[in-house]
Amino acid sequence: MIAHNVTGPLLAVVVIGLTGQVLRVVSPKFGALVSVEAERSAYLRSVHSRLITNAEEIAFYGGHKVELTHLEAAYKSLVDQKNRLLCQKLWYVVLEQFLMKYVWSGTGMVMVSLPILMASSFKSGNGTDMAVSDRTQYLTTARNLLLSGADAVERLMSSYKEIVELAGYTGRVSSMLDVFTEVAEGQYTRPSITAKYTIASGTVLNSGDGSIRLCDVPIVTPTGDIVVGSLSLEIKQGEHLLITGPNGCGKSSLFRVICGLWPLYSGTLHRPKNATMFYIPQRPYMSIGSLREQVIYPDTVEDMKKKGMTDDVLMECFERVALGPLVTREGGWSAVADWKDILSGGEKQRVAIARMFYHKPSFALLDECTSAVSIDVESKIYQAAKSNGITLLTISHRPTLWQFHDRVLQFDGQGNWELKDVPAALVSIFHIINPLY
Repeated sequence: MIAHNVTGPLLAVVVIGLTGQVLRVVSPKFGALVSVEAERSAYLRSVHSRLITNAEEIAFYGGHKVELTHLEAAYKSLVDQKNRLLCQKLWYVVLEQFLMKYVWSGTGMVMVSLPILMASSFKSGNGTDMAVSDRTQYLTTARNLLLSGADAVERLMSSYKEIVELAGYTGRVSSMLDVFTEVAEGQYTRPSITAKYTIASGTVLNSGDGSIRLCDVPIVTPTGDIVVGSLSLEIKQGEHLLITGPNGCGKSSLFRVICGLWPLYSGTLHRPKNATMFYIPQRPYMSIGSLREQVIYPDTVEDMKKKGMTDDVLMECFERVALGPLVTREGGWSAVADWKDILSGGEKQRVAIARMFYHKPSFALLDECTSAVSIDVESKIYQAAKSNGITLLTISHRPTLWQFHDRVLQFDGQGNWELKDVPAALVSIFHIINPLY
């Protein structure tokens, strides 16, 4: 018996030591694999976060195709790394489970059964001797009952956890599908908001003469808040419009309605194709990619080549906004960096304006896009835009910009508006004060 008592633990130590050594030798570098997976997962989250933060600017630019390309590339990179990790883990887990589940269990069975099977006698509950077969049956039955009970409890606990998780996921998916249904039916208001306009019933038509016309169009937020009750306005090509008013009066909201980002609840909107309108926000969006891709956004390099554009054309666009030295400073057009952090506020605004010169739209919707640009550079930019036949719709509080526009649309913040011509005398005053204007 003493020999058996020593042999069992010794056998267990030897088996555990050998299996541990085998697993250590064949184990993949899970630390490095998981680190790369975490890095790529973080990058995918950052791309999504970037998209959420700049959703409106991207929608104005029509950059969904470019952003989708970035998202798909980041997602594919993460999936490839996950597959690589799972493939490495698959065979390792198979080997690990075999050693621990079968080799260790077999060793344990040997340790437990040896004293029973090798004992000279074994008494039952009534004091009679039991045969070897009876002992084996007793041992096997007890083992099977214990394993079955443990497995049943484990499955029950695991099933409850999975059901709770499934209920949570189902609730979120159901809410998302409800929102999709409401948007498809034209219901844009939240259930808690009561407003005059609940269904988008306005008419959007293609403008045959290339002008922008609004006929009794209300400016209403997607939540149902009425900013301007009714607006009628016509903007012909070559007629430059300045939009002024206090904060929250509907200036930027007008651009959202014209570009189709906000629903048209009533009235009629005549507008040219989106390709002929270009929006520049106050907070420019810097995409992922090279300096070249910042200028041609939302075009890709392939689109640029199809249009017959070259880097010389991009340099001309930069020269018009006084950014020529930036190309050399940053290492050329192919330089890749986090441009939103590297460039100053004024430089980012001028890069966004250079996009306008690259795309050559018929209408430019400028939402305080030169607030961080000096007045002299701003003047040259507006002169260049008008010389290139771009019709300007400008939101600005700077009085120096009045001279570059023909009419002024003024909101009072109470839902009222007034459209009037820019006084010729006012333009003359600016020319007298500073000949650069």
